[in-house]
Amino acid sequence: MAFLIAMKANANSHQPSVYRNQNTLIRAIFHKASHPRKVLCVALDYAKQKHLALICDGNGDVLKAPFPVDNNSAGIAFLIEQITATAQRRKIPKDQIFLGGEDEASYVANFTAALRKEGYLVLRVNAYEAKESRENLLASTDSLDLLGIAKTLLARRAQNTSTSQTTNPVYAELRELNRTRRSLVRQKTAASNRIHALADQLFPGFLDLSKSSLTPFTNASLFLMKDRFSAPEIARRRPSALTKTLRTHLVHHPEETASQLITLAQKALPPQPHRTPSLQRSLTATVDLYQCLDRNAHELKIQAALTLATTPYALLTSIPGIGFVLASGLAGELGEPSQLRKLDSLCAYAGIVPRTHQSGGPDSAALQSHPSPRCNHILKDWTVQSSQKIQLYGPPELKDRIKQWNANGQHGIFAGARRYLRLVRTLVLNVIPYLSPEGRAQNPDSAQLAASAQQTWTVLQQKWRAIPGHRQLLLDEDHPIGAWRRVLKEVHGIHLPETL
Repeated sequence: MAFLIAMKANANSHQPSVYRNQNTLIRAIFHKASHPRKVLCVALDYAKQKHLALICDGNGDVLKAPFPVDNNSAGIAFLIEQITATAQRRKIPKDQIFLGGEDEASYVANFTAALRKEGYLVLRVNAYEAKESRENLLASTDSLDLLGIAKTLLARRAQNTSTSQTTNPVYAELRELNRTRRSLVRQKTAASNRIHALADQLFPGFLDLSKSSLTPFTNASLFLMKDRFSAPEIARRRPSALTKTLRTHLVHHPEETASQLITLAQKALPPQPHRTPSLQRSLTATVDLYQCLDRNAHELKIQAALTLATTPYALLTSIPGIGFVLASGLAGELGEPSQLRKLDSLCAYAGIVPRTHQSGGPDSAALQSHPSPRCNHILKDWTVQSSQKIQLYGPPELKDRIKQWNANGQHGIFAGARRYLRLVRTLVLNVIPYLSPEGRAQNPDSAQLAASAQQTWTVLQQKWRAIPGHRQLLLDEDHPIGAWRRVLKEVHGIHLPETL
């Protein structure tokens, strides 16, 4: 598409600008137009049933006053008709037209997708910036909000959506899968907390491994809590029947565990008899909910991993401590590698850099405070989690660096998160995995490179074997990991075995 080509041409320009945060697509449109009057801006104030639209030129002169647009197919046709009529009167080509509104809610996703399908550039505006652009800060109406959106668009302060800046739908799919799974995992945690509250009343100590000898929330634990679960009822069970149940659910040492459970139940303080039925029904329903959430979260994780394997972000799993959950979550938030921002912008977007204030001349020291809350909080979560995992299970050189930062009084996890984003850009843009220091030296000999590659290949196989069809995923030369393996064989003569 024309606007994508313009964006790439603009992105390839290394000429510095004082407007670092201006949208490159809008800048390219203004650059192409002979005059701001030859640019058409359509501001949209989204609503569930009926949007409000305003059409103006690049100077901000209103060409069509605010008018309503239905959130359906007829509304799409009507809006395009109005845009086309206005553009024809002004002789403005389609590639010099752009639309924008505040962050897209779920009920406008199909609306904006239909506009993009018709070949229009649709951008999103930060709601806070649109509010600050309003001339009247004491009142808020749809018309005032619309003017703020239009002013923000004309100031070129807009962001590209994942759909507008790439033709690859994989990253939007990863974003949806991981955000949905993240929500399910949070709901699962809430359900487990409710299970604890109910089980502590029905059978105190059951979910304490040191007391019951049964690992909480395993299949055996959940099975027992779903049916006739209370301290008196567990105490009355025959040891042989309880042992058989535990053995069926693959509990180690079922005889000892059954004896320990019955002894604990006999000593436990039971609930009041009139409360037991309602507590049991509540616990059964909550356990069912927990299992449903757990099953669906697992299925989403598998699907996200299968999708991740087709992208360069799969190579992040070569870093010890980084699994496909963290890698796919990061891939969904960052998007296509060719559109990755510079490192400082990425860190600011992830909310892992402190605010800085410096005044009083060049000799005055800068003061730093807490990071800004205006960031991608989900990306921040994935990035900080990755840094924490690297601190625990990462390669020695990265773990030692985090320890050194902590010893120097720095925030080691945040510093590690910034280092991790730098590593992400390097691996993803160059489509290479993480190698040991010996393997990535300037001129490593063949033995060092082979040993380092074998070590990385072992890490990849150990992580991906939990995914169905992992062998084909790793060996497929159309995927980044398989392509790297082929390059090692063809260029360096290093053959990595298909299996461990």
